[in-house]
Amino acid sequence: MLTKHQLSFLLPVLLGTLCGSAGAASRLELLPAQAGDLAAPAALARSSRMSMAMAAPEGRRDAVAVSWAAGAQPLAKPVPFAGESREYYTEVSGAELAAGVAIRTSAAQAVVRVQPTGAASARGVKPIDPRAIGVRTAQGKDFNNGAGMDMLVDADRLAKAGHGFAQGTSAFRLHPSLGAGSFTLRADAPADAGARYLVNVVEPASTVALTLRTDAVHYLHGQELVIHADALEPAARAAMPGAALQRRTLDKMAAVLVSPAGRTFPLEFKRGRDGLLTARHQLNADENPAPGLWEVRAGAEAGSGNTAVKRTLRMGVAVAMPQARFDGNVNLIDQADKLVARFGVEVGAGGRYEVRALLYGMVNGAIAPVAVAHSAAWLEPGAGNIELAYDAALLAGVRGPYELRDLSLLDQSRVGLLHRQQRGLVIDEREALRTGLRVAQSAAGGTAAIPRKPAQ
Repeated sequence: MLTKHQLSFLLPVLLGTLCGSAGAASRLELLPAQAGDLAAPAALARSSRMSMAMAAPEGRRDAVAVSWAAGAQPLAKPVPFAGESREYYTEVSGAELAAGVAIRTSAAQAVVRVQPTGAASARGVKPIDPRAIGVRTAQGKDFNNGAGMDMLVDADRLAKAGHGFAQGTSAFRLHPSLGAGSFTLRADAPADAGARYLVNVVEPASTVALTLRTDAVHYLHGQELVIHADALEPAARAAMPGAALQRRTLDKMAAVLVSPAGRTFPLEFKRGRDGLLTARHQLNADENPAPGLWEVRAGAEAGSGNTAVKRTLRMGVAVAMPQARFDGNVNLIDQADKLVARFGVEVGAGGRYEVRALLYGMVNGAIAPVAVAHSAAWLEPGAGNIELAYDAALLAGVRGPYELRDLSLLDQSRVGLLHRQQRGLVIDEREALRTGLRVAQSAAGGTAAIPRKPAQ
């Protein structure tokens, strides 16, 4: 049994230990990544070719942190983008257009656009008036001077309409009576017979659409890009799941991947056991930075012979250089009026980085979105950190455990997403209390976050 003298000696030591524990930062761990997450890379990208461009990007260097109440809707799971096309392009010379260019349609009332290509347009090549284009059917019947067309729009009218068409574009729609099938377009040779023209055939009423979809929303340098190609009937896709898929066989497929800096990589599509075509490509973003998305440019034919449906599609893909990553260290910081999580960040190239996340908590016995926080700071190469803070007032009526979802790390200087995790971090209510926030019962039976009293 301790004597009174011993108790009087130990009591200050025990109190000091407890107070020190309450004021210390609580160490937490990120949840494991799950399917669909853009997880941290095994290593940061370090490129000598990019070092000068990456060393000191322009932009503000002051730290900014904001938080606000979240909406009532739960977070939606990220879905990979799917591109869809009911059109195709073909490039021809003025001489070829004068000799006759074959087009093929799978539905009536196809829209045809003709425009000088970039180089021809820059040389001031005169647009082709749609009335000067003759149409011949597969049966050899000719339609001239606007016959066989139920809509004609010349380049001047399209330019005045302001719909974003390229300079010199003219268009017409085939008359419904012509139906679908093979046609030949002819126009008198322009003064510059070597001029190049882009012929675009759009089929809004077609039942066949070329679709391309990736297996992820965002990618990092060094990861494998996976693209699936298909040609599904819209009715079948609308009825999924449960309905038998009605698809056209893609007999021909050619595609390339183009980086923002203009490098081109061939994509090889192979047919899998499910009958779908898939291309895989190891991404190489090691180049001088250039704004914009990577782009898949694909051309395909579904079916064969006279029934083949031609399609062309361009689809953007977001690819970033992993210049920073979460280092796995997360700490709750003792702060009077906020719930603050400090994320350790390993930085390979100096720049402005941002962390954002949606905070969930227990509201009336069910987990629900509570608050959103964004925080950005300039970080130099090496070890750094960014604090994500949620104002205490936003936690009124909310109990733990809390959870950070849609946790993201962004490179603001080079405009790239470096990390995105659907479920990032779980914070036990007791851990939140240890930071100094006291909670009290609200009138509705929930809790209200109350800042602790400042130290005297």
